Amino acid sequence: MSEPNLDRWRRAQDHERTYWQERGDVAKIIARRKPHYEAALARIAELLPADPVVADVGSGPTCWTRFLPGRKTYLDPLMAGYRERWGAMLPEGTPIAAAGEALPLRDGSCDLVFSVNALDHSANPEAMLRECARIARPGGLLAISVYAHPPVRVLIGRLRDAVGFTDDPHPHAFTRRSFLELFGRCDLEIMEVLDLGSVSFRTRIGFLRRTEPLVLARPT
Repeated sequence: MSEPNLDRWRRAQDHERTYWQERGDVAKIIARRKPHYEAALARIAELLPADPVVADVGSGPTCWTRFLPGRKTYLDPLMAGYRERWGAMLPEGTPIAAAGEALPLRDGSCDLVFSVNALDHSANPEAMLRECARIARPGGLLAISVYAHPPVRVLIGRLRDAVGFTDDPHPHAFTRRSFLELFGRCDLEIMEVLDLGSVSFRTRIGFLRRTEPLVLARPT
């Protein structure tokens, strides 16, 4: 995983903003991607208390915790634009424009901190994961996923970044191993790893395909 790079992060945010303003279709994406997350969402629901307090960090306009019970807060650096463009598609809850490294929520205030395909969009993934842990209550649940790349793809991505030849919205590239190691550094106990399957990356070559592990963890 590369070190935090604010210029790289800003370019990635511009890429994400342009996508959702010009080409993204929330309804179609939810319909297409819901089967990818359904089993994981059902498993998470089994582990939640009644009427849970839920933070969806890096929610985008899709806001996948819309399919879970509870009182929701949706947090994303681009939330103001999402509200303007996709307000009618946002679910019930509190939308807040906030970066994952500085969440405006109290310590230990959430039963579930949920974040899919967002940690690798952040400027500093470790700082974001520590913030997610901070707002989880003692015994609370974190559900975090990223796109995990084969090592060769991580190397290719770093070479592309080095010469400025990338518009990919993910400023950090994880392997499965580096993603799981991050939880240990942040003093989080991994309970389960749900493998959501492979994710298309413009290739049919198996060893170049990325996957999406979703980690269920608790603060230690």
